[in-house]
Amino acid sequence: MNKTKLFGAILLTLGMTADALADNDFYAGASVGQATIDACDGVANCDDEDTSWKVFGGWQLNPNLAFEAGFVDFGEISGRIGGSSVSAEVDGWTLAAKGTWPVNEQFGVFGKFGAIMWDVEGGGAASGVSDDGTDLLYGIGAQYMFTNQFGIVGEWEWYDIESDVDLYSIGLLFKF
Repeated sequence: MNKTKLFGAILLTLGMTADALADNDFYAGASVGQATIDACDGVANCDDEDTSWKVFGGWQLNPNLAFEAGFVDFGEISGRIGGSSVSAEVDGWTLAAKGTWPVNEQFGVFGKFGAIMWDVEGGGAASGVSDDGTDLLYGIGAQYMFTNQFGIVGEWEWYDIESDVDLYSIGLLFKF
């Protein structure tokens, strides 16, 4: 009898949690894209573009305002300095406010402003060299919801990581 009551209480709690999450419009997603890192000054045969990816989650406070956090991997840049191969991998944690203009029930455009806590790790002749910091980010984009819970998002983001970093991405968005 006690197991039945406990099981019922757990199911009731899970149901209330799902309703609370739905009422608060939490969302999560993942995107893939192209990053360009403006860091080729003095570097021969510089390849400053790479495939990038990110995962993100947020809380839609109301139809026009959300707060979003995520992790982004910009990939690797590489080149040669003085005959030696060098490379650097860049990634970081983000936190931003996101303002949305819902054009209709399914489509909206947005802008975001926030910060990135980034990390750079050197490779090749730059192996063992690392740097980190916190800088600004901003971006613009659009999202289209196929259902109330599933959609796509496309955006351009700019990160001020000592050198300018541009990221164009497209991804999937899940609301729960």
